[in-house]
Amino acid sequence: MSKIYNLKKAAWYATENITKVAFGLVSVIVVARMFGPENLGKLSYVQALSATVSFLVVLGLDHIVVRDTAKDPTNFSYLLTVFVMQTMGWIGYSLVVYAVLWISSEGQVDYDIFIIYIAVSLTTYFARATVLRLYFQAVNQPRKLGESALFSRFIALAYLVVAIWMELQYYWVVLFIPVQATVQFLWLFGAFIRSSQPSLFRGVCFDFDKAKALLLEAIPLIGSSILFPIFMQADILIISHLLDKTSVGIYSSAAKLVMQLVFLGHIITMTFYLSLSNLYFDKDEKFDDFIRGLTIILIVISLILASGVSVFSDYIIYVLYGEKYQGAGDVLSISVWCWVFIFPAALYSRLLIIKGLGKYEFIKSAVVAVFSISMNFLFIPKFGIEGAAVVSVLSYFMADFLIYIFFKDTRGIFFYGCYGFRKIFTNPKQAYSLAMYTLGIKS
Repeated sequence: MSKIYNLKKAAWYATENITKVAFGLVSVIVVARMFGPENLGKLSYVQALSATVSFLVVLGLDHIVVRDTAKDPTNFSYLLTVFVMQTMGWIGYSLVVYAVLWISSEGQVDYDIFIIYIAVSLTTYFARATVLRLYFQAVNQPRKLGESALFSRFIALAYLVVAIWMELQYYWVVLFIPVQATVQFLWLFGAFIRSSQPSLFRGVCFDFDKAKALLLEAIPLIGSSILFPIFMQADILIISHLLDKTSVGIYSSAAKLVMQLVFLGHIITMTFYLSLSNLYFDKDEKFDDFIRGLTIILIVISLILASGVSVFSDYIIYVLYGEKYQGAGDVLSISVWCWVFIFPAALYSRLLIIKGLGKYEFIKSAVVAVFSISMNFLFIPKFGIEGAAVVSVLSYFMADFLIYIFFKDTRGIFFYGCYGFRKIFTNPKQAYSLAMYTLGIKS
């Protein structure tokens, strides 16, 4: 029964994320096919710039909020405090993004770039600057997330159809992205009000002391969130600097496909998050076997998907984007191997937070950001966009696997990963048993 229970939870988490993938693919494919690589390059450039300063919105609080809310889901003053903090951060983020666009265009921000900026900024706020999604993750109610995803994406796609039918310019078409984020926020807000006892909202207020404590704890995570997007987006930004917008569009068409499936690691991890937290804080002897089994599950799924997409990469690009994106298949066949390290990283990051080792998120991001930027400047001029794809895989290998071996506190995470790879290839029967054991744990 516990396996069925976990599978139901995973299915609801998957509903939100699978629709997110479909929605993301539609947005990329529509812009790519209808408006060409150059316009996709403009959208990708603004999104990459937005991602590099999104730390001002998140403030490194996501994992901390899930952890604290799981312990005390009725502390609404805490939730309000986080909401206000991230809203203020979003205002700062919006000003910084526009300032960079204004400076880079020498004071002449094109109208289409401005509309894209508004769309990306609003999407960032309603998707990242609210605690509602984190709340429902913490209280383990993925059904609310799944329902909100289905409804909001249906509305957004309806807007998309109307915009295309009216033959609007592409920068008006892409407004369907913030429409989705806004509708989902409103749905989750309504679900939050309905699922909470009104009497518990009395006396709810902004807690300055808690805000200070949260910021103090989040300092290394903020540092990490400053540096992590740099190495994630360095490839697109450097390509736009060294090559041209068309190259950016071709590269990002493949890179965006890779990032669409990153959610799988988070789905699987969040499905078992309460078990993970309870086993750790209860000092349960089953904890290590549970982590090993979960690691094996994540690695196996990543290997299967990476192998399949790598083999059929050219066909996938042709079907989704057409002949204009020749060369993106080579990028995709390389980039998908990031999944082997990104999927387990969802588990590893939460282990760091649970164990109070958030400072290592900053350390690894600092090291890998330097590596990614320097290697991209070396590889892109010599190997073009394929070189950027190689650097991307190497960066994730360092950030989400290799670097853990260099610190005593994190070495155990590195060994979890080594154990998973070793058992999968040398003793698949035992690997299967551990995976089944983890699936049988009820949250």
